[in-house]
Amino acid sequence: MQKKLWIVALIIMALCFPVSALMPQHRDIAHGIILGTGVSCLNVLYMAYRIRQVASAAAGERKKRVVGIGFGVRLGTSILAVVLAIEFPAYFHEIAVMASLVTGQFLLLIIGIIFALQEK
Repeated sequence: MQKKLWIVALIIMALCFPVSALMPQHRDIAHGIILGTGVSCLNVLYMAYRIRQVASAAAGERKKRVVGIGFGVRLGTSILAVVLAIEFPAYFHEIAVMASLVTGQFLLLIIGIIFALQEK
């Protein structure tokens, strides 16, 4: 599912580049969507990595206890993206960044539903 998530996210980001080039008045919105989608997908992949670590620890495959600040890292990257948009409003649209920070979770939900329907 991670591979499909990255493929769809890269398609969304690739569609934003022609919009940025052909419509300069909406360039900041396209850049905001690219930034938010990239951060969102990185957060989803980091969450999947942490879930795999916890699952392997619960299964007894790891002797080491899983401790960390996983939520803090994901929250920090999201805040960094929003601060970057606020700091450079000529390049990134704040609302587009904030709205696209949930793109990864929605794409993962849609991909999961499609996979579940294909199994039937």
